[in-house]
Amino acid sequence: MNERNGGLSFNKIAKAATMIFQVSLSAVCPIIILLSVGIWLDGKYGNGGHWFAVAGILIGIYSAYRSTYYLIKDAFFDKEKKEENNGETPSKSDE
Repeated sequence: MNERNGGLSFNKIAKAATMIFQVSLSAVCPIIILLSVGIWLDGKYGNGGHWFAVAGILIGIYSAYRSTYYLIKDAFFDKEKKEENNGETPSKSDE
């Protein structure tokens, strides 16, 4: 099927798969990295508590939410802006 008949092109499928991969990485990586740093800091400086790990999880969750939000927002904002301009790139005088 081609795009005119309502089918999906390979380009659209690849863009969707890339977006899914980017969103999942931007959601998981900050949490894992900051949790690992927190556990390492607890082992090095902690006095039996896990406060650095808890702080790492909380900062990681915030960072993951923020990066995922802006990634999705930018993707949909670009799409809406292209539809608004009928696929034409805006000139410098339009901005």
